[in-house]
Amino acid sequence: MIADFLRFTVAERHVLGDAYDADAQARRVYEFLQEFFPGSGIVMEAERRGGRRGYTYHFELLTPDGQPCGDVSFGGDRQRGTASIELTGAGCARVTAARPFAEAWGHVRRLLDAVGARITEYHAAHDDYAGTRNLATALEMYEAGQFDGAFKRPAIQRLGWNDGSGFTLYIGKKTATRQLVVYEKGREQGLRDGDEGVNWVRWEARFYARNRPIPTAVLEAPWEFVVSEYPALSWISAVMSSFRTAVERSKANIFRALRHCRRQYGGLLNLVAELSLDDHALGAFVRRRIARSCRPRWLQENPLGRESIGVAFAAFVTAEPSV
Repeated sequence: MIADFLRFTVAERHVLGDAYDADAQARRVYEFLQEFFPGSGIVMEAERRGGRRGYTYHFELLTPDGQPCGDVSFGGDRQRGTASIELTGAGCARVTAARPFAEAWGHVRRLLDAVGARITEYHAAHDDYAGTRNLATALEMYEAGQFDGAFKRPAIQRLGWNDGSGFTLYIGKKTATRQLVVYEKGREQGLRDGDEGVNWVRWEARFYARNRPIPTAVLEAPWEFVVSEYPALSWISAVMSSFRTAVERSKANIFRALRHCRRQYGGLLNLVAELSLDDHALGAFVRRRIARSCRPRWLQENPLGRESIGVAFAAFVTAEPSV
C-alpha cells in the first residue's frame, strides 16, 4: 500500500519554538519540514496566509514543481497550543521520493512519537492496475457482509456519471471512524474504453481519529492496520511503489495527450512529415515551430512527475501506436 493522506497535530512549540513574527515563523516551519521529511523536496510558500481548519495562520506546502501538497496551520485560542500538519497524496508521495518506504516513514513515525503527535486522519491506498478486483468485486463483498462492523452493516453510496469518466463506491460514511473508497482511477486520469490502463482501480481506506486513536505504527505498515480493520482485504499488497503509481499516472496522461494530438493535429503533422526530408528535419521543425518551452500541467501536478516521465515515455517509443 501507499500513503495517500496524512494529518496530525503536535504541540505548537515543536513547530514554531519561540518565533512570533511571520519571518521567524517561516524559518522555524522550514526547519521542521527538513527535520521530519528530509530529501522529500517539499518546500513552502514564504508568505504566511490566513486561517485554515480553525487555526489562525497557515503556510502552504509545495512540491518541487510548485503544486500544493499540504500545509502547516497554527495559532488560535481554541486550538489548545497545537499546530496541524497536513500532507495530501502528492505530499505523501514526496516523502518516499529519495528513500525507501520503511526508512522514510519509519523516520517520520519516530519523530512523531518523540514529540507526542496525534494522527487525526490517514488514508492508505492499494492500486490494482489491471482492475482484477474492481467496483463489482467491492459490491459483491459488501453484499456478502465482508465489511460489516461489530453491530451493523455500513452505509454505501455509488457516485459518478455514465459518460465513461468513472464511478466511485463509498462504503461507510465520512463521519464514522473509517471509510473504504473504491474508484476507477484509470478513468479518473482520462482513459476511456479501449485505452491501455483504463481498468486501473484504487482501493483506499480512510481513517479518522474521532472516537479512538490512530496508531503511528500505521505509517510504517499501513497494510497491517488496513487488514486488521478490513480482514476481507487480506489480498492487498504489503509493499507498493509510489514511483510505479507515478509512472502509471504519467503513462495515462501521455496516452490521453497523444490521443488528443492525433485527433486535432494528426493531419498537419502528417503533412509536415511528408514534406520533411528526414527525421532530423522533422524533429527540428517541431522544436522550432510547434514545441513550447514549458511542461504540461498534468506533469507538474504529478508529485513524482520529473522522476517518472522518462520511464513512462519510453513505453510509448517502442509500443505500437494505438491512439
